[in-house]
Amino acid sequence: MIVLGIETTCDETSISLVKFENQKFEIISNVVLSQDIHSIFGGVFPEKAFRKHQENMVPVLKKALVIDIQEIDIIGVSAYPGLLGALAAGVATAKTIASLLDKPVIPVNHLWAHFLVNFIDKEITEVLNKKYLGIVISGGHTSSYLIESLIPLKITSISRTLDDAVGESFDKVARMLNLGFPGGPIIDKMAQEYKKETNLNDFKPIFPIPNPSDYSFSYSGLKTAVKRYIEQNKELENSKIKEICYHFQYSAIKHLVQKIEKIIIDFGIGNVLIGGGVAANSFLRDELNDLKQKYNLEILIPPVNLCTDNAVMVAIASVFLYLSYPNIPNDFDIFPNEDEGNRLWNMS
Repeated sequence: MIVLGIETTCDETSISLVKFENQKFEIISNVVLSQDIHSIFGGVFPEKAFRKHQENMVPVLKKALVIDIQEIDIIGVSAYPGLLGALAAGVATAKTIASLLDKPVIPVNHLWAHFLVNFIDKEITEVLNKKYLGIVISGGHTSSYLIESLIPLKITSISRTLDDAVGESFDKVARMLNLGFPGGPIIDKMAQEYKKETNLNDFKPIFPIPNPSDYSFSYSGLKTAVKRYIEQNKELENSKIKEICYHFQYSAIKHLVQKIEKIIIDFGIGNVLIGGGVAANSFLRDELNDLKQKYNLEILIPPVNLCTDNAVMVAIASVFLYLSYPNIPNDFDIFPNEDEGNRLWNMS
């Protein structure tokens, strides 16, 4: 089976070809074109993102199509959640190709795709009889899911962020410190530099670690604490900025890992799938490795190039959906909201 994947939920135009054969996935091509027009706004400008997707779609498609288009068996496309205009650009392209080829097009939950991409190098028969905890950590979302079954695919929501997503909080703190956009990689880099330059034997966190009583995540309070600290230390030298980055990242990631730990204990889950742009964070990867050793877990994290938005993850998710629910009609709608989009799939 050859799958064409299309991803346009936010500010990456990505198209991939993935082969699913002998129960394994193989990447044939993966083209990701990131938009470079949003940094001056400190975040994604939806209207400009939509227009850029329109401009980029055909060139990206041409570069990704390294085989005869007639060899494509199904098309997977991110249909929700995301920016409406951006989603429309990808779905319109997917439906047009599907109509020309008379092939099915599969509407994919962009968030599920983030953690399902972890099966890129797995033989599917080896992973089917397990339950998983799925964690999405990105600029717009911080969510946890119970994956009861892969085929048929059955996924239910456990928790979400109560306010800011973790990636969003990185972006906002970076903006406070005039570090640029996106904030995650910049803060991670400066935190690593601070760690190399500082004796952390007597380390005490400056900022509180959020702790909602349930499984939910919350980052607005931490963001506010950083804002107040910056206001109290108005003239910041580079060393002080690095210190703030380290302490903010410490509290943000510790909160995330503590919630993951609580869920795996309460739900009795031994297998964890991590996905989303923040999954590339170095401190998070260290903390998850410690958690893995502590509870003898299987924790899968995508390679860094598959953490951020990409069409490979969409293609892989579409295979699981197609094998589980092969009769989805091609006239589906797009949805900015995840709950609305999930009604496409009756997984009860």
